[in-house]
Amino acid sequence: MMHRKPGWVHGLRRTRQLMVTSLPMPELPARCYLIAHQGPQDHDHDIEVHLTELEELARACDLEPAGRERLKRATIDSRTFYGKGQIEAVAAKARNLGATLLLCDNELSGSQVRNLEKATGFTCLDRTGLILAIFERRAQTREARAQVELARYEYELPRLKGAWTHLERQVGGVGVRGGAGETQIEVDRRMTRLRISQLKRELEHLQRVRRTQGQGRSPKVPRIALVGYTNAGKTSLLKALTGEGEPRNLLFATLDTTTRKAWLGVDEETHEPRHALVSDTVGFIRKLPHQLVAAFRSTLGEVRTADALLVVADASSPELEDHLKVVGSTLKEIGCGDHPRLLVLNQVDRVTRPRRLDLKRAHPGAVQACALTREGLEEVREWLLELVPGPPRPRELEPWEI
Repeated sequence: MMHRKPGWVHGLRRTRQLMVTSLPMPELPARCYLIAHQGPQDHDHDIEVHLTELEELARACDLEPAGRERLKRATIDSRTFYGKGQIEAVAAKARNLGATLLLCDNELSGSQVRNLEKATGFTCLDRTGLILAIFERRAQTREARAQVELARYEYELPRLKGAWTHLERQVGGVGVRGGAGETQIEVDRRMTRLRISQLKRELEHLQRVRRTQGQGRSPKVPRIALVGYTNAGKTSLLKALTGEGEPRNLLFATLDTTTRKAWLGVDEETHEPRHALVSDTVGFIRKLPHQLVAAFRSTLGEVRTADALLVVADASSPELEDHLKVVGSTLKEIGCGDHPRLLVLNQVDRVTRPRRLDLKRAHPGAVQACALTREGLEEVREWLLELVPGPPRPRELEPWEI
């Protein structure tokens, strides 16, 4: 029995109707079934980690994961990405569990999504589409909404083909001369590109405003950016350093850059109080959609113009080293590979003493901290007092930074 597709899916496809205002936030179904492709070179552990993260993303979008499965296949099917028999079996399991949405950890083309929906009767969403849906629900400021809308249109543009069932050409009335007019998809593409151009101009304007505001800041007050994997505790550290912030145990809880003043201590030479401006930024994640990396460059401009970076990582995460590699590569991608930085291993209250010793050997230059108990905060402040302003101290790069 075929399930009716929820209305939000048709709304997402109508880039499609191309509203000049921000896209409406989708109302997602309650239960979903997660799948991921596993090739011959992929390890079971890695795929399970990706599926676990996909589950967290689903919950961040108010979805309830009903089940998950690794689909082993040596090659990729160009039509449906996964094997035909695998898809039929997955659809049966998901239907028995009451799921109405199929979440795919892999990035799919528009035709692959449509073929999967046709074959299973389920609404299908890939990892990129899910992250975009989360960002659409969380964006608050004008800049963040424009960035997410731009990312959505750029994601949908190559997927417009076949999105409409009424692709008849537009023609005029009686007496119209000439051949057939534009197809509906051609109109959609033209309007999509027009809207993308409008959004880029708007973001350029907002970026100029941000730069002008930044020029008005005192050069004596250093600017520090908190960066790291999503849900690593950046907002908790911001609150510990500045007294402000609303930490939440949620992926991508922070989309808009938040800047607050932090007291660092007293200058030993001048005996004057020293402060810094600390900015909390959007978190990174593996397989971060390139549309979002491009769209959030202006927000991440706060990172590029910072005097130093505090790289916050969850010390209790078993994927700590992988998360650090993702952070290192993302910083390079946005042009922040050479910034002075201090690694802050947060949430050490959740790890055992032997594990803390292992972390000390693996990351000797890092500060082991806990934003809740305020452990390690004085070390962070001392590092900032010694480093900023001034040239960075020479040090050896760790493997995740190379």
